Amino acid sequence: MNECMKTITLDEDAYRRLLAWKRAKGDSFSKVVMRVVPEAGTVGAMAQFAARRAPSEDRDAVLEATVGERTSAKHDPWT
Repeated sequence: MNECMKTITLDEDAYRRLLAWKRAKGDSFSKVVMRVVPEAGTVGAMAQFAARRAPSEDRDAVLEATVGERTSAKHDPWT
């Protein structure tokens, strides 16, 4: 087992959502998070996330919607 573990607190609704993403009995919450939550801040990670989550014909629309939802000022390293 990994020695660098963290404890987090979830309300009941968040817990049920996370639990619903488990695929098998041995699937851990860490595996679910790594599989479902994209790494923040990289275009490559966002593209990989969209590729796993959307059918290929909808991939561009998912990427455009995701980029459109994020504000550039929030993540602009120069401000």
